[in-house]
Amino acid sequence: MKKTIFLILLISTFCFGQKEQIDSIIDKEYELGHFNGSILIAKNGKVITKLNKGFANLQFKVPINNNTKFPIASTTKLFTAILILKLQEKGELQFNDKITKYIDSLPKRFGDITVSDLLLHKSGLANEPIKAYLSKYKIDDFIKNFVKKKQSLDTIDFNYNNVDYVLLSRIIEKITNENFSKAIENLILKPLKLTNTGFVNESEVINNLAYGYHNYTFGSGKPEDKIYNDRRFISNYFGAGQIYSTTQDLHILIKALSNDQLISRKTRIKYLTTKQNEIYIDWLQGYSTYGFFLDNKTYSFPVIRRGGNIDGFNSEIIMDKEFNRILIILCNTDTADLKEISNKIFCISVNIPN
Repeated sequence: MKKTIFLILLISTFCFGQKEQIDSIIDKEYELGHFNGSILIAKNGKVITKLNKGFANLQFKVPINNNTKFPIASTTKLFTAILILKLQEKGELQFNDKITKYIDSLPKRFGDITVSDLLLHKSGLANEPIKAYLSKYKIDDFIKNFVKKKQSLDTIDFNYNNVDYVLLSRIIEKITNENFSKAIENLILKPLKLTNTGFVNESEVINNLAYGYHNYTFGSGKPEDKIYNDRRFISNYFGAGQIYSTTQDLHILIKALSNDQLISRKTRIKYLTTKQNEIYIDWLQGYSTYGFFLDNKTYSFPVIRRGGNIDGFNSEIIMDKEFNRILIILCNTDTADLKEISNKIFCISVNIPN
């Protein structure tokens, strides 16, 4: 009995020590004007730490809490990839299908691009211009106006863009006969009861949705630097960046993947947590999978990660390949170097040197 009590006290002290270190990092970054957001750390399916710091609305000093919803930027691509994997499991598409099979309005010169190319950013399509988000577009109009071939094919092995996942959104619509948001809602959000996850829509008031603040300093700025909260039409990102969520809902999503609720274990291991090419992208810290990036260089063991950044909204997910040790961070400013912060916190949470 005494040994059991001693062990519990030892574990509690160790966890408290970790939390103190994490609190110290976040407090320092907040004072420097580099952090504003929510953090969730989980181990073996259990949430062990939640932390909220700063304001969802700076003007009215509305504090961030566990129910604050953040646009998750390119972490939306994870939802899109999961749904593509579900459709592939059901036999409704194949990764080597040509995308013109589903989007017949595309020019013939796009006929060599496959579903897999879109998932891995190997399509050779050009990055969309900023004007793609300055006015509201329907998905077909977005595709008509902004899906273009690159002039040079020298980066066809990997060219990160949003148009790849906008096209995947349209493919999902074609197969499910529903608009993209409704398909995600019916096949992922409702089954998992992700009640704090949805789609940014500029014509709707969304309760508890954080405002985004940006100045593109990414950890190099000062507290007195001016920040802006002008926002582009995030709804134009569709399956590349339209979703909002909370740390708790994202944790539920990850647990569902771990428990094979959305896709099979075979599919998860083969496509979601295994690299699909041999190109390590330094700025993303990983090799592409169908939805994540596999990082076997940063830590003493491989992890998978997913992140995003839109108009001040930043998201970062890091976890081991078995989904046992998980870090989720959501921010509504881009004043932080979120990759550096998340790497420090993940090291503390799994008790490895930084």
